[in-house]
Amino acid sequence: PIAETVHAMWNNLRIKYVGMSMRSNLMYRDQFLGQYGRGYKDEMAACILRPPELTLDAAKYGPDSESTRNMDYGGFKKLQDNIQALIETYQRSQHFADHQEWLEQKQTSSNPLPAGKCQLFLTPTFFWYDNVHIAETKHYRDFVFNPLYKMVAKGGFVEDKLSPVIKKTVERLGLTEGHSRFGCFLLDDHSGMFFTGHLDGGTYLDAFTKETVTKNQPSNGNK
Repeated sequence: PIAETVHAMWNNLRIKYVGMSMRSNLMYRDQFLGQYGRGYKDEMAACILRPPELTLDAAKYGPDSESTRNMDYGGFKKLQDNIQALIETYQRSQHFADHQEWLEQKQTSSNPLPAGKCQLFLTPTFFWYDNVHIAETKHYRDFVFNPLYKMVAKGGFVEDKLSPVIKKTVERLGLTEGHSRFGCFLLDDHSGMFFTGHLDGGTYLDAFTKETVTKNQPSNGNK
């Protein structure tokens, strides 16, 4: 949901970066609590955003969506089995449990989620993933690459340089204040499926299939 995410960023200046969920960060809240302890659970929950721009069609997003039910695995059984196993693991996670708790409270409130809608979440992250993400050019120019802050030199590897800075800032200033300076979030629709993955499918494809997929990828002359 690129357009909807961009509109959410325009309407909420707290959101400076949105990363599309990957297998490695699909259960980011569990990773966070495992590292920092459950004492920070409430503060983490308070930093989660649910922009109205990301209240979307439940037929397209969420655990009961058509896109989830009709996922095309290309006939690769290993791929299907691994993704289904990941969904089952996700549904046992704290990340998913938090969503279910919020959903139950939302549906019994005076402002329940409209019928046929799915609320996508933005979970704060202390890691700047160079994988598929959305960030304004201005944020890169005036903050990330600003020589005044001495975080990342122009042309530098942002993920490698900025992520430790975010983590240290959060540890020094606290979750809420430290994270607000960077405004990095991960997008999730709570389907248990991630939005992006590596094309070679190393974790999900057997050796023969991986070789076939690699051969069929268009080449630009570079490895």
